[in-house]
Amino acid sequence: MVNQENYDKAKKDDAVRYALDKMGSSPESFKSSKQPKRPTDSGGNGFVRVMHTIFPQSGDTKGEVARKLFLIIAILVFLFALGYLIWELTGISDAHEQDIEIGELAGSPLVDVENNLNEYTPPHQVQNPVITEVTGPGTEEPEYVDLTPVKNTPLNINWQNLWAINPDVKAWIKLTGTLINYPVVHSTDNDYYLHRDLYGNYSFSGTVFSSYLNRWDGTDDNIILFGHNMQAGTYFSYLAHYVPNDWSTEPLAFYKVHPTIQLATPDGKNETFKIFAGMYVNTEERCGEVFQYINRTRFSGVDDFNQFILDVMDRSWFYTDVDLQYGDDLLTLSTCSWPLGEKACDTRWVVLARRVRDGESETVDTTVAKRNYNPKLFEYWYKVRGGSWKGRTWDTSKLLSY
Repeated sequence: MVNQENYDKAKKDDAVRYALDKMGSSPESFKSSKQPKRPTDSGGNGFVRVMHTIFPQSGDTKGEVARKLFLIIAILVFLFALGYLIWELTGISDAHEQDIEIGELAGSPLVDVENNLNEYTPPHQVQNPVITEVTGPGTEEPEYVDLTPVKNTPLNINWQNLWAINPDVKAWIKLTGTLINYPVVHSTDNDYYLHRDLYGNYSFSGTVFSSYLNRWDGTDDNIILFGHNMQAGTYFSYLAHYVPNDWSTEPLAFYKVHPTIQLATPDGKNETFKIFAGMYVNTEERCGEVFQYINRTRFSGVDDFNQFILDVMDRSWFYTDVDLQYGDDLLTLSTCSWPLGEKACDTRWVVLARRVRDGESETVDTTVAKRNYNPKLFEYWYKVRGGSWKGRTWDTSKLLSY
């Protein structure tokens, strides 16, 4: 009788001997043969391993395939975002260089700017306009803020040079001491120059343009201008500084230094406008009231004008010594701003000014300007920040026609 253990062992020996015969080797030669070297991580083999790590291979489990596809998508998104950022920054830099050239051609070069373009940072209140304590307990040095107003110099614009580039040029706007020093164009809609430069080419920065409702024939009661709020500090970014800076001992310091705006037109006018209000406006109905300022280029009469001014002053974040009356020419500057976050409501920061009247001094008594801590806002703002509007606090005697 065959021993079962010996039988099983014989079968295994036969199987091993059969396999070695097929390989053309003996047990001795098989044991003494050298094993092939494993591929190293250097050179092309390392690149292959990386590719195998990233791209799906035959034999991968469903989980591995899903992981690799997710990784590929993440890499593509990152590369796209990086490329877009480089393209955007290059475009912004090129646009600024072009604006410098246009300023030279127009006779209004950017020579009075104290802020270096590469050092510009948006003020804190643009991101989070919340009242905070200026100083804590202790013996800190008191903050010094220079409130000397800037001095405007007459604009002498070469309109022929500008019209040779683009006949849509209607005016030149300048806020002394800032990068706001641009031609103003006009089109048949409010979209054309949103992302086009003065030459009509695509530009992320766009061009400063007026409302298509403006006529530029002397019948406009309110010139409405739009400009991008560029992170580099160009175009209408400086308007954000008119938001009261509650981190400073002088919340209205920027206004007190820059209380006026200049606007020159081809008919020879070189006019100064006194700033009297600044307000946050919601543009989306889902966030609450939409204050329609963008279509108010003309007023039907004294009551219409008065009501508009009252509505504006209810929303203004500051009060000034500038009075108003029916018949005043207004200038409205509008730019994007995101005090509630870029993914929240689409909001605008709007600065309003009125033309210096014939025979009136351009000087503004900025010492009496004061912060309004109760501007009228919209439902979503109150939902996020809390609070509510407590009613009108503006001195309506400043509206002489009311």
